[in-house]
Amino acid sequence: MARTKNAPVPEVGSRAPEFSLPSAQGGNLRLSLRTVRGPVVVAFLRGLWSEEDVEFFRALAAKEDEINVALGTVVGICVAEPDKARELQRATKTKSYILYDYTMDAARDWGLLERDAEHGYHARPATFLVDGEGRISSAWTDARPAPEEILARVSELTGLPKQEEPEDSEDAAGTGGDAASGESTETEKTTAKARTSRKRAAKTEVAESGTEEPGEEAKTGGLEEGRKRTGEAKASDAGASGAKVEGESGEKKAKAERDESP
Repeated sequence: MARTKNAPVPEVGSRAPEFSLPSAQGGNLRLSLRTVRGPVVVAFLRGLWSEEDVEFFRALAAKEDEINVALGTVVGICVAEPDKARELQRATKTKSYILYDYTMDAARDWGLLERDAEHGYHARPATFLVDGEGRISSAWTDARPAPEEILARVSELTGLPKQEEPEDSEDAAGTGGDAASGESTETEKTTAKARTSRKRAAKTEVAESGTEEPGEEAKTGGLEEGRKRTGEAKASDAGASGAKVEGESGEKKAKAERDESP
């Protein structure tokens, strides 16, 4: 495979070579006017004849909406005539810009132009991420990156979209345990306060009525006193009954004596 004279491939941190190329969708796209809006993903494609490139760009196009949300733009560049560029656009079913470099100037400036007997001149596959200042932020020249990796790099540059950090499960468990412990302690405090309030209310009621609940000794003494009084009452009743019987006997005896006297 013969190589044409190329500029050096731009390295990470260097300024990206400028280009202004026609788009298969119509109009021209200038790199420097696009980077002021956000990062630009520049993917050089060999052409429609490369199934590998078509599949890569189709997968990249599937992430295009997410890349746009992160303020990124996807641009594909191929050394081709306008009709071939439009065929590539239809084959990949992408809304992304597909630019045709029919003069091969962009491919040379980026150090990627090469030629073979079967396909002629074409750009060597490579992908670059150009930041908002027009510098190469990331470069993949040996292998195609995964679209998810490209999206992640764009998001790193812009900080978009904002991602909420998931709460650590251990921290969540600890927080839950602390909360449960706090609730338990609070419940115990409330119960203790309620008991204290009831005791105070009971004391206040006793003080206002002027009575106190008798203790065990008082209760026992009262019981003995009651028994004693009951015994005295029974004895009194027995004495009264005996006196009554004696009185009746005396009356009967006196009556009998009267009846016997002449």
